[in-house]
Amino acid sequence: MVPTIAALTGADEFLNHQIANTHATVETADRGWTEKIWMTLFRKDGSLQLDFGLGKYSNRNVLDGFAGCQQGTSQRTIRASRVLRPAIDDLAVGPLRYDVLEPFRRIRITCAANAAQPLEFDLTFTDLMPAFFEGRDREVHNGRLATDVVRYHQTGTIAGWIQIDGERIEVNPDDWFGVRDHSWGVREHVGIDPVDLVPPPKGGSTDFHFNWFVGCLDRPDGSRYGLNYYFREYREPRGLDYFTGFINEADGRQIKLLRVYPELTYRKSDHAMMGGKLYVLESSGRRDVTERVFEVEAINPEMGFRLQPGMYGAWKGLIHGAYKGDDFLDGELVEDVNDPAKLAESARWEVRDRPLRIREGDATGFADVESLVRGEWPAATMV
Repeated sequence: MVPTIAALTGADEFLNHQIANTHATVETADRGWTEKIWMTLFRKDGSLQLDFGLGKYSNRNVLDGFAGCQQGTSQRTIRASRVLRPAIDDLAVGPLRYDVLEPFRRIRITCAANAAQPLEFDLTFTDLMPAFFEGRDREVHNGRLATDVVRYHQTGTIAGWIQIDGERIEVNPDDWFGVRDHSWGVREHVGIDPVDLVPPPKGGSTDFHFNWFVGCLDRPDGSRYGLNYYFREYREPRGLDYFTGFINEADGRQIKLLRVYPELTYRKSDHAMMGGKLYVLESSGRRDVTERVFEVEAINPEMGFRLQPGMYGAWKGLIHGAYKGDDFLDGELVEDVNDPAKLAESARWEVRDRPLRIREGDATGFADVESLVRGEWPAATMV
């Protein structure tokens, strides 16, 4: 063993090295380095939704994950965590497992019988479109590079089975739609934030607005395309903090968007996005700008898997990336995720994977959106 070289892994047999070390380490020492897998899968009639995620934190020596389902207003969530090494190549934690069957074509996720929740599944994601990158997400806070993340997403169909409380449900790819993403880089809020940092300036506005959106549409001629955008917006002087957006074609082309201006309604009691229009500005690269209009609506007003129980934000003292023990497993059933008291307890509770229908002219399809609205914004009308 050489002290300055990390241990060998299975990936080190292949010619994919990017730094002068093994795949057991990363180039930065930042403990916020994260590699994440995420999926949301739903029936097109809005009767059932399932989410899944894994996080690998090389500089924290942790692998964690979550999975859960929503039926009606009830959400079951399973959380698991383990020490990453020495099983660094094994993309499994507790009852959860992630397998790449065919890169960028077929992904398998499984959940074995477990003590946390009566939820099991064996599902295969098959691509509808190629995987597409979003714009690099890079932020500097108080002189420190706080975020430097790349992400790709992909839409697909789902096949397999889900078992909930003893009831087995067959998953037909014609009836299901899915979105997955894969991101890596330095993130904020991985593990518990340090408590000895210089506090942020006092008196600033806490208002905040974000959308992350991925949709896939079929044209009448049988061709297929997608819409993706992501923005984070604060009050001035910070203003629009981040924007990325593309029209993605099935042949792999990406048409960069100048902006997306949503006009969406949200249910006031729990900030659930109900529907509206997306005004999309597209440029040919010259002076001419084209406006395209997409219409969206919630498939089921009650559906939307909450991400906070999946450790996206603190939940019961847990947060992704934190050490929780050598072999940790827990979970719960939340009977009514849309109870306004939940939002009153935590602003992050409103962040959910919201299944949508989407239309542009004669092209129709499905989408997922994640959103948060804090304060009043012209793009978000509470009803």
